[in-house]
Amino acid sequence: MKPAHGYAVVDTETTGILTGWHHRVAEIAVVHVDPHGNVTDEWVTLVNPDRDLGPQAIHGIRASDARRAPRFEDLTGELVERLSGRVVVAHNWAFDAMHLRAEFGRLGIDTPFETDAGLCTMRAAGRARLGSGRSLIDCCAAARLPERSWHTALDDARGAGDLLGFFLRTAPNAVAATEAQLRAASWDWPRLDRSAVRTVQRTAVGHVEPHFLARLVERLPRDGEPAVDAYFAMLDDALLDRQISATEGDALVEVAHDLGLHKNEVVALHLSYLRDLAREAWADQVVTDEERNDLLTVATLLALDPGIVATMIDEERDAVRVPAPRDTRKVGGLTLRPGDKVVLTGDMHRGRAEIVAEAAAAGIRVTTSVSRQTRVLAAADPDSMSGKAKRARECGVPVVSEAAFLRALARLA
Repeated sequence: MKPAHGYAVVDTETTGILTGWHHRVAEIAVVHVDPHGNVTDEWVTLVNPDRDLGPQAIHGIRASDARRAPRFEDLTGELVERLSGRVVVAHNWAFDAMHLRAEFGRLGIDTPFETDAGLCTMRAAGRARLGSGRSLIDCCAAARLPERSWHTALDDARGAGDLLGFFLRTAPNAVAATEAQLRAASWDWPRLDRSAVRTVQRTAVGHVEPHFLARLVERLPRDGEPAVDAYFAMLDDALLDRQISATEGDALVEVAHDLGLHKNEVVALHLSYLRDLAREAWADQVVTDEERNDLLTVATLLALDPGIVATMIDEERDAVRVPAPRDTRKVGGLTLRPGDKVVLTGDMHRGRAEIVAEAAAAGIRVTTSVSRQTRVLAAADPDSMSGKAKRARECGVPVVSEAAFLRALARLA
């Protein structure tokens, strides 16, 4: 049996606890630690789980980031290379082992990741009599190790690596490698493709993504009017909840490209859209503060100067009033009517049962599956990759945020 070269400290963030419920890895990190406890390398990437992200309030992974990430099958070669020849370590190894076994198992790849095949720093803390709770945060605090941004794969792996180094220095017997761990380190992995795969990191806190308009080219105006109904229809859906998710931004860019629209034409369409809203706001001869704020919100979302709102309101006030066409866009975004069918997806901030009860009291039917008769899909994360969200996009059903749905529900109630 070959001696191990050191340690590979692993941490995974997942969409849920149980692999039997089809929960998946959504982020994985591997930190290399040498036999003396020194960190020599680290690697991390988000993983596209191809499903809803689950407890986002805990792990903080956004669907707009995860959907750009590689899938687990794209990472196997790189991951095996980083684990081979090393004792695998994790805090609560049984949890990470379960998810690694499940992910490799989906690909038909056998692994050595049984319960006794990894060194668990949580169990080592008990053997070393650290005198702390079981969590990684408590163990690191008891060992007086640095604070981290907990519940991110990289910082949790770093924390477990710090804890391993602490035990190697102060209680080496608590982390002595067993025969089972050394056998796992020398596992005969199949030959896997290690072609370069671009890793994807979490978007930094405070980072603002460029507006989707930035991806459109500026050209000289064309002769004739372009066909724009499809763009306006997509814009209507995107703005229902008065926010434009990354998925909706991508869809708007795709529609603009399909229609051959250039950036200057899209800006003109946005101005036209905003003017329609201002005209509708004057339909009852009064523009309320709520309507004015709604117009300012839409202007900001469409990358228009908010100052144009006051001008448009004044111009539409002075214009001759004409009956609005039946398909005029409504100020205020999403409206619900008794009898509408809605579907929920993701871990909502409010309890699911409470939302369903409130909807039922207002005459809204909450169903479990999406169809073309569904009014909206309310999602904890509007960029959700859940099966329901995928079906909604196939059916042309708008995906709106939980907050927007609850506001519309409150107005109906």
